[in-house]
Amino acid sequence: MLMKTIELQDTIFFHARPAACIASEAKKYESMILLTADGQMADAKKALSVMRLGDPKDRKMEIITDGSDEEEAMRAMERTLESAVPAAC
Repeated sequence: MLMKTIELQDTIFFHARPAACIASEAKKYESMILLTADGQMADAKKALSVMRLGDPKDRKMEIITDGSDEEEAMRAMERTLESAVPAAC
């Protein structure tokens, strides 16, 4: 299991299209991928779950990956969430 806290540059991810892009990127990996912010947890493979995280108050989010390709999944989620516009779009 890997965990990493990142600081978001933008919180646009919590709108429909970017959340769908995040979910699409996450679905490429077998590992479980969770996102947490402000005490809430979301399954990154489900756009609606990502949208429910809302706008994190301190713009910090934790990424948790667990599974056979957890390292690759972590790198992909970092790239996607740290960019101004999700690369998966």
